Amino acid sequence: MEFPSAERYVTERLGLSPRKARALVALERKTWQADAFGEAYRAGDLSWVRALTLLPVVAESTAAAWVERAGAVPVRRLADEVEWALTVREGLAPIAPPPGASLALDDRQLCARPEWEFPDADVAFSAPVSVVALFRTAILAFAHPHDSLIGGLESLLVHVKSEWEGQPRHRDPVFTRDGWRCAVPVCTARRALHDHHVVFRSRGGGNARANRITLCAWHHLRGVHAGRVQAEGEAPDRITWQIGVRPGRRALVRLVGERYATG
Repeated sequence: MEFPSAERYVTERLGLSPRKARALVALERKTWQADAFGEAYRAGDLSWVRALTLLPVVAESTAAAWVERAGAVPVRRLADEVEWALTVREGLAPIAPPPGASLALDDRQLCARPEWEFPDADVAFSAPVSVVALFRTAILAFAHPHDSLIGGLESLLVHVKSEWEGQPRHRDPVFTRDGWRCAVPVCTARRALHDHHVVFRSRGGGNARANRITLCAWHHLRGVHAGRVQAEGEAPDRITWQIGVRPGRRALVRLVGERYATG
């Protein structure tokens, strides 16, 4: 059976997310380049999460040391040590810090190379270790040799921006007018957006922009069409919203535009 894309194949036939499939391919390629890493991974001595964490720093000359360290510390500490090695790296084969060493970085280490600019802000987020490792790998893919992680992140964001701006403009002006966000005042969703007709087309509603509003899939299908959310009025700013509609009782929340209605 043929599949239209590799992503569809790994999702439907293998039961994997495309992100995890790409990570596993990257791990397999790395096992060809570093024997100690490959042997530990195939023997089950190195879990796929630990292996993925080591991916940016493992080389043939350093694999054995990193594999040994991976078996001696928790995943969180291992991720911190990889981050440390990448930040203070002086060459293409970084090594782990001494066991038990502090991973705090001073100004000299943060600007280990003359061409690096001292960062004036931090970028922080919380995610599973596997996601953090994948994100770090993506940053390094865009980093120039001997570049800092901040430089790699900047290059990644520039690439994302150029790809986004290079896409054809969306033909639906309603999404642009509504700021590419669900218009239900209590929602912040920016994905799976639908162009909803306030007065349904089946009830004679027109296609004018004043009768169209942006809704996320949940509020459109499970809210409006399920009767839990009601919208009346003129888009975008003069719609009366009733949220949490219940038979024979008042709605839980009532708003006019983005202001709570009284009375």
